[in-house]
Amino acid sequence: MAEIRQRRQPAAAEKTDSEPSTTGTQAEEPEFQWLHYSTWPLSVRWAPAFVILLGVFVAVYYVNFIEQSGLDMSSLESCIGTFNYTFRVNAARHQAEQLSTHSWEIGTAAQAIGELVDPSKSVFGLNPFPKDKAPPQGLHLDQALIWVYQKIRKDDATLFEDEYSVSDPAALGVAAVMLGSRWAQFGDAATRQKEYLLDVAPRYSNGAISHRQEVAELWSDAVSMVPPFLAYYGVANNDTEMLRTAVQQCQLYRDVLSVEEGPKKGLWKHIVGPSDMADEGCWSTGNAWAAYGMARVRATISGWRLSNEVMMEEKRQLDQWIGEIVDGAIRTDGDEESGLLRNYLGDDSWFGETSGTSLLAATAYRMAVLRPDVFGQAKYLTWADRKREAVVQRIDEDGFAKPAVNPLKHGSREPIESSPEGESFLLMLGSAWRDCVCARVCAQPEST
Repeated sequence: MAEIRQRRQPAAAEKTDSEPSTTGTQAEEPEFQWLHYSTWPLSVRWAPAFVILLGVFVAVYYVNFIEQSGLDMSSLESCIGTFNYTFRVNAARHQAEQLSTHSWEIGTAAQAIGELVDPSKSVFGLNPFPKDKAPPQGLHLDQALIWVYQKIRKDDATLFEDEYSVSDPAALGVAAVMLGSRWAQFGDAATRQKEYLLDVAPRYSNGAISHRQEVAELWSDAVSMVPPFLAYYGVANNDTEMLRTAVQQCQLYRDVLSVEEGPKKGLWKHIVGPSDMADEGCWSTGNAWAAYGMARVRATISGWRLSNEVMMEEKRQLDQWIGEIVDGAIRTDGDEESGLLRNYLGDDSWFGETSGTSLLAATAYRMAVLRPDVFGQAKYLTWADRKREAVVQRIDEDGFAKPAVNPLKHGSREPIESSPEGESFLLMLGSAWRDCVCARVCAQPEST
């Protein structure tokens, strides 16, 4: 037996030399040390990645699923950044972008997007004209301009092809002027549009620029297209007389369209002219077009230092004319069950609809910031809050506000499910309310 043991020992020794034992392997592993990364086990080496992924998950979950702490009023920027619009504002923006195809729809959508995402460059901003000029474009274009710039015509007398309307292509004018600070061809196109309006377009008997090409006819809609463009063009070209021309066009339209007496006093007729489209009813959306267009002119004048100093009377006039429309809307706001304004103001036979309601409420909010001593009263703000709430209750998950009037058939008794301009009006309503709250003129919403 002793001989057998002696013979087995060399074999065991040979195996030890050729195949290290488990004990030998463990002995050769370096000792784990925090200061030496090569000694870390794989589970420890991957730990930072898991921590980062966990942090990202928690952040995303918090932002999207956990109710935020509320509105931050410590600065204007933080207020805007934390504001709760109470409806899916980005869904409404998407619909406005997708649905807008006509010139006035595209121009209005560009205006609405600008007010929503670049409020400092809107005429309603605190300093819309830095260094007394239209705001320049930096390395990246504003979001509204990125969306609209390919839709603007740069090789003709007007900014958009339109065989019917004089004023509608001018809705793209402000965007063209802003783009002109980067590319001269857009500025040249804006100049040709201005020259067409002032030198070529037909005029009504009192000198008002016609809304239509084939006949001299005035539509309340045009006040949101032409005067705001002329005013903005005036700032960009250091021309206060052009701003006065913009105000004059508002006055000429008011002289013809404003109702002079009766319960609808101060409201505007929709269409006055020789064609069979004449409509002396006080269309809700038409009054909203006129009021908001004049509010944009008013904000342009007060936002530019040079005009703000010398156009006190023009500002007073605009405040009066806008107030007449808003007062008329409040006075004729009946007991429609939905809480919305009727398609034709002061006519109980019409359904309540969201488009005109949205933009007239937005006008009240804008004027509350521009003239808080007048429009900051509860009479206006309480009414605007009620109209906004009535609209918001009728916005679905896709961002559609309904019922909305058919913008191409204002006299239709059948509302539609989706209105391009109506979606832009939602953005304007949300932005106007936000800016009123952030300016501490409107009350901070309890829900935030």
